[in-house]
Amino acid sequence: MNALQVAVSCVAASVGTLAVLSGLSRLRFARLTGAFLCRLGPSSRWRGRRADWRFRRTRVVWVGDVLLVQSGLLRLGVTPVSAQIPRGVSVESLAPSEVRRLGPRPVALRLTTADGRPLVVATSAPNRTSLVGPFLAASLSGLPEAPRGRGA
Repeated sequence: MNALQVAVSCVAASVGTLAVLSGLSRLRFARLTGAFLCRLGPSSRWRGRRADWRFRRTRVVWVGDVLLVQSGLLRLGVTPVSAQIPRGVSVESLAPSEVRRLGPRPVALRLTTADGRPLVVATSAPNRTSLVGPFLAASLSGLPEAPRGRGA
């Protein structure tokens, strides 16, 4: 074996190992109770511009009032984001063209991080209750009204 073959085999082994670790990390995170697929972005309407959503989707999960975000190029890391919901904010519906690859009815929630920066988390409509996490009151407004019958 020459040096080039050894170098190529070392690189191939490293890439293979990283791919397996990345896949296992994503699978473990996806199996966490309450974890959901989303896109993150800044405040969606700043000076009339559309939101600049992050290029890739990621998975997040609420642990108390901390949002754990799967991060990194290979999604091997977890970034904790201490977040709160500003008063009067609720889950809002988005147009499917506004945020890609989240299904036909994406929804978003505006958060404020501990250092005061705005953050918007968008996901598909079936993940609405997971999106609000410990802030369940934020999911109540925006829901369709209950049908009214004779006795109501």
